[in-house]
Amino acid sequence: MVMTDRLVVEPVLDDVGRFRHIEFRSLRFGMVANALMAVAGFMAHVLTGSSALLLDGLYSAVLVGSSLIATRISRNVVKPPDRAWPYGYDGQEAMYVLFRSLVLLGVIGFGLSSACGTLVDWWRGAVIPPLTLEPVAMYTAVVTGLCGLLSWRHFRDWRRTGRISLLLLTEARNARVDALITASTGLALLASPLMQFTPLAVMVPVTDPLLVLAISLVLLREPIQALRESLGQAAGQAADAVVLNSTREVLMQELSGLSLQMMDFTVQQLGRTAFVVVYINPLEPLDSATVDGLRHHIDARCSTVLQCPVRTEVILTVKPPIHWQDSAPQSAS
Repeated sequence: MVMTDRLVVEPVLDDVGRFRHIEFRSLRFGMVANALMAVAGFMAHVLTGSSALLLDGLYSAVLVGSSLIATRISRNVVKPPDRAWPYGYDGQEAMYVLFRSLVLLGVIGFGLSSACGTLVDWWRGAVIPPLTLEPVAMYTAVVTGLCGLLSWRHFRDWRRTGRISLLLLTEARNARVDALITASTGLALLASPLMQFTPLAVMVPVTDPLLVLAISLVLLREPIQALRESLGQAAGQAADAVVLNSTREVLMQELSGLSLQMMDFTVQQLGRTAFVVVYINPLEPLDSATVDGLRHHIDARCSTVLQCPVRTEVILTVKPPIHWQDSAPQSAS
C-alpha cells in the first residue's frame, strides 16, 4: 500500500509545481494589465471630468493591490504544513478574499457618497460642469479590450490549473465585471447628448453621478458575496451541502468492506483546500500503516471528486465530538 501511495502522490507534486507557475504568471499579467487600466481611468477622469471613469480607475487600482498580495499568497498556499503554520497556509487565500472585499466596499462607498453629494447639489440648484466626451470612446475601447483579454487569460489558466485556484477564479470574474461596467459606462456617456431631444433632457447634467450610482450598485453584489463566503471559511463554517454529499459518497465507497464503522465526518473549505476529518470506530485492531494508507486514499479520491486539494485526518474514536448523540453510526463493514 505504501508503494502504491508513493506512485500516486509523486505526479501530483509535479502538477502542483506546474500549476503554481501558471498561476503566478497569470497573476503577474493581471497586475500589469490592471495598472495600465488604473492609469487610463485616472487620465480619463482628468480629461473628461467624469466621476464614473474615476470610479472605474479606482476599481482597477484596487485590483492592482490585490494582485500584488495574490502573487505572494499563491507562493504560500502550496506549501505543506510546518512548525510556523501547523495547519498549512490555505487560510491566507480566504483572508485575501476577505481583505479585497473590504477594500472594494470602501471604494464603492466612496463612489456612492460622491454621487449622492453631486445629486444633492444639483437638486439645490447648483450648476454641474459639463463633461468633455471626446476621450471617452478611446478609453472605453482600450479598457474594455484589456478587461476582456485579462478575463480570458485568467479563466484559461484557471482551467489549466485544474479549476482549483480561488485566486484566478476571483480575478477572472472581476475582469469580466469590469469589462461590462466600462463598456456600459462609456456607451452611456457617449449617448448622453442624445437625451437633449427627449423628455429626459433635464437629467443630462447629472448623467455622470447617476452612472456612478448604477455602477456602485452593480459592483456591490460581488464583494458582499465574497465577504460572506470568506468570513464563513475564516470562522470555521462547514462546507456547503454539495461538497458534504460528495464527500460522504466517497467515504462510504472507500470504507466499504473494511472492518470499521464511520461514526461521523466533517468538511471545511478554506480557500482552495478542503479539510476532511473522518471519525471511525475499528471493529478489529488497525496498525498505523493501514491508517496512513486509508488517509492517502481518501485524499486522492476526494481530490478527484471535489476538484480541489484535500487534506484528510482519520481519527479513531467510539464517541466523535460532533453530532454523535443524534446520528446513528454508519457501518462500513
